[in-house]
Amino acid sequence: MRDLIVRFLELVSALFPRTPGKHSAAYFDGQTVPTQPTPPEPKRLPAHVQERNRPLDAEAVALIRPYYAAHLAAQDERQREAKAKQQRQRQRELFWATLGMDYPGVRLTGGASA
Repeated sequence: MRDLIVRFLELVSALFPRTPGKHSAAYFDGQTVPTQPTPPEPKRLPAHVQERNRPLDAEAVALIRPYYAAHLAAQDERQREAKAKQQRQRQRELFWATLGMDYPGVRLTGGASA
């Protein structure tokens, strides 16, 4: 008797194919739906709002501490003085070299010594 019941159930199951379960991969074949809707396109901000969000140009902004500005000015002045001193030293060395005399820092080569 069991064989008849099993055969009958096999025939009935052949007439009605199984649908895949909700948690199987075959259930989602052909009906892929995104779980979240796509976000809407961002709206363009007005120009006056975009100006607020623009990064600051540090060189255009005069918001530095006065003591730091004084330090930078003194540093520039020291550099200018050092360059001027080097220039005067080179001119002095060149003057003595044209006379054929040694000067500290100048070494004459070739037969130009006096």
